[in-house]
This record gives sequence, C-alpha cells and structure tokens, in this order.
Amino acid sequence: MDLTPLKRALDQHRTVEVIGNSGAGLTTLTAQAHNEWPGAAVVQQDATAHVSYLRDTVIEEVALGLEQRGTPIPEMQRRCERVLSAAGLTELAERHPAQLSGGQTRRLAIAAVAVLEPDILLLDDPFAGLDPTSATHIIRLLEALPSRIVVLGNRPRLSAAKLSLVDGILSPTSPPTHEPSLPPCVEPVGDPIDLGEITATRGGTPRKWWQFRATEQPTFTAGPVHLRVRPGRALWLRGDNGAGKTTLLRAMAGLDGNPGLEQTHGLGVSLALQRAVDQLAESTVGEFVGDPDAVAALGLDPDTHPLDLPAAHLRLTQLAQVFAQNRPLVLLDEPDVGLDAPSRDRAHALIADGLRSGRAVIFTCHDESFAAEVGEYAVVEASPIQAS
Repeated sequence: MDLTPLKRALDQHRTVEVIGNSGAGLTTLTAQAHNEWPGAAVVQQDATAHVSYLRDTVIEEVALGLEQRGTPIPEMQRRCERVLSAAGLTELAERHPAQLSGGQTRRLAIAAVAVLEPDILLLDDPFAGLDPTSATHIIRLLEALPSRIVVLGNRPRLSAAKLSLVDGILSPTSPPTHEPSLPPCVEPVGDPIDLGEITATRGGTPRKWWQFRATEQPTFTAGPVHLRVRPGRALWLRGDNGAGKTTLLRAMAGLDGNPGLEQTHGLGVSLALQRAVDQLAESTVGEFVGDPDAVAALGLDPDTHPLDLPAAHLRLTQLAQVFAQNRPLVLLDEPDVGLDAPSRDRAHALIADGLRSGRAVIFTCHDESFAAEVGEYAVVEASPIQAS
C-alpha cells in the first residue's frame, strides 16, 4: 500500500482521519505504518491485545510500557496519572483490569499506548463500543498528546483532515456517502413474556495457580432490573460503559455462574458476545453459522476461516449464527461494533428477519443512531441500566 498521501497529510496536519469500509485495508494500513515508520505505535481494534492482565490494577497496566523503558518512577507516576485523568479512568485506577467493561478496557488500551507518547499514534476504530462521555474523554486525551494522530474507522468522528481508503488506495477525496437501506416494518407477535427482576454477578471466583495470583477477583453485581420482552419486539438496554449491560446479558444466557433464563423461565436463549471472536469454535464460516442459506445470503464463502474475514463480515456471521439457532430470545451485545455502512444494512436485515420469525431481541449499543434505525422497522422499548 502506498502511504504517501498519509505522510503528506501528517506533514500538514497533526491529526488525520482515514475512512474506509470493512475490507478496504484499514488494519493492513496500521500494520504497514507500524513496520515502516520509526516511532509509530498502534492501538489495535482488539483492545484486549494491549492489556496483559498480569498486573493487579489499571494504573499498573498503564505503567507497564514505561517501566520496561526504565522511566524514572516520579516521571512514570506523573505521566500515568495525567493519561488516566484525560481518559476518564482516574476513579478506576485501582480496579483490577479484568473487572473493566468492554468500553473501559478500550480506554485502558488507548491510555497504555498513549502514555508512551510515540511520534505517530495510529488507532484502529478507537471509538467502537464507547458511550458519548467515554468518547469525549478519548478525544481530549488525543488532543493533549504531543504525538501526531491517525484515526482509522468506517465513518468520520473528528474535526480533522480526512483521507478515504478504497480497495487499498488512499486518496484525499471525501469519504463515500451511504444512505441506509432498512427492512420493512415488523409487527409484534405473541404475548409479552415477563422476565421479572434480573440480577447478575461476575467475579468472586478464586484465580487458578497458572493465572499468577491466588487472590479472588472482586464481585461485580448488575441489577436488579425488571425486564419484559415480546416476540417480534426489541428491548434496548441503555447505559454507560461499566453499568453492567454485558453482565446482565451473560447472566440471562446462564454464564458466569448465573442460572440463566432457560433454567429459571424455561426460555431458550442465544447470545452474541461483545467480541465476535470469542464466539468462534469452528474453522469455517459454514460450520460456524450452521445454516447454508444464511451464509449464501451474506455472500460469503462457507469454506473461509472466520478469522480471515474483515471485522464487519465476522460480526455478520456471528449475528447469522445466533439467529440460526432458532431460540425464542436473542441477546445481542453491541451488535453495531465493527460494522461499516453496507454491513450495518445487512445486520438490520438479520435482526428484522429474526423478529419477523417470532424471536424477541434484547440488544445493547451506545450508538443512538443504530437503535433509532432499529426503531424504524420494529417496536423498540428502552430500558435504562444504571451502574451499581
């Protein structure tokens, strides 16, 4: 890939956004720039890749890179505290990294790289899964850094110079626009199902000897929250990062030691995890989805390994898989994350087809426009979730 347009843009602007659809080469660009440009650092799309989970606190994770560089302790402390403050993580500085939500983990990952103050910092989809307040914190953090910044994503987020990436070619033209194509309206079917008061817990289990610590993880509790679903309708769990939305979904699916709705209500549940890669257990798209017609509808090769797919296509195969399980309640944890505009249309089609076939859907997301789009073709009820 010719990175010359990006080099020129960085010569003229401190911050540059590169906009492209999934599969256009955004991740390839970050890897190439990291390899070819001295002093460049990358925050990957997968935030957990930047967290070792070998340190007991968030601030120790942030300090890890500085410690390896031999940074004097007073300077290390000053830089860590400054970055944590800018990222909105000061109150979480002493929390165990394993107890962070997905959005909090992304902020930690960005802080852990930003504290090194590289010459050029490239961030692959850094706002994915962040609530508006968290996104504002990250913007302020990037503005405060001495580094030149490259933000890569599938839609503009910043007031910055823009480049578009199409089929691996960078150009200074405006990113292509896309008009959403939403499915026809879905009418609710069947009677409401009262799930009652849902309370969920995570953590509190002893760590194994091979996890390097004998101490117990602190327990996190979400809820109680009263939930009611109805076939053909969607319920939107709303709340900031760390409010417990993921914990509640996992509990309803019977994970983390919780009984699950199948045990308590006799209600079959399918869950699309927040990280699609965590759902993989098969080596081909066809085996993973389990429905040849659904794979064909996505236009994917059933023999492709799921990890070889662009992020948006992997998310779509995950959504196709959970709906193909034909269970009455489908839980979607941030199904919009990683989707470009065309894939977003396909995700809506999958959700609408599921609702039309009589499933109830509970979903989380921080992108209000995605929830509003669901509301264009389905009845959506919002249920606010507050942090405990």
